[in-house]
Amino acid sequence: MTVSAVGGERTLWDVMGDIPDRRGAKGRQYPLRSVLVLALSAMLAGANDLRAIFRWGRRLPAEALFMLGLERAPCHAMYHYFFKALDVVAAEQVLGVWARGDGPLGHVAIDGKRLKGSAPAGHDGSDGVHLLAAFASRLGAVIGQLQVAPDANEITAALVLLKGLPLNGTIITGDAIFCQRAICQLIRDGGGDYLFTVKANQPALMADIAVAFGDAFPPRTGQCAERTGSVTRSGRASPGS
Repeated sequence: MTVSAVGGERTLWDVMGDIPDRRGAKGRQYPLRSVLVLALSAMLAGANDLRAIFRWGRRLPAEALFMLGLERAPCHAMYHYFFKALDVVAAEQVLGVWARGDGPLGHVAIDGKRLKGSAPAGHDGSDGVHLLAAFASRLGAVIGQLQVAPDANEITAALVLLKGLPLNGTIITGDAIFCQRAICQLIRDGGGDYLFTVKANQPALMADIAVAFGDAFPPRTGQCAERTGSVTRSGRASPGS
């Protein structure tokens, strides 16, 4: 099955074919990208678990399955084995490159979140899956994502994530945890700019900002005043709350 994109641009179907298939020869009854596109289509239609994806696929007419390169829809158990064998890191890298395209990224926000449902209460004591993602505002898409190792933190993960992004002309924003010399230097070396929040958990830096701005810092007075600010690439601080 071949799908050509208008204007020579690669479609999502094309890109799915770049994801490496780690399954053994006996486990390749269904093409990798066919199952991925079927599962994605089901999720866009409202399926929120493997059973719902299975049921959605089984309701597809033969014509739709043919367009996906399938003779029949996979059974429920197949999805468990399929996603267990999927190279998640490679899939994220392939899709991230496709999502960001060739144009300038503009504003990119980095943030870490615990994956919902990854550590059910009373399961095994695990803290769950912690992901760090880079979201491009102009594209409205995640262009990079990686899992934070249990013995690491978002600072270390951010350095790895940013090294894989085209930073030239890009503005990186994030919360206070990313206000680190190594991260800022990496962005500057890549030709980008940054805007990170500074909070009272970094008292020395807060004091330096207060000295640099004098009476203009903190930016507000009164009961609602918060001692926060933002550090930019140029070394100047942009007050904020």
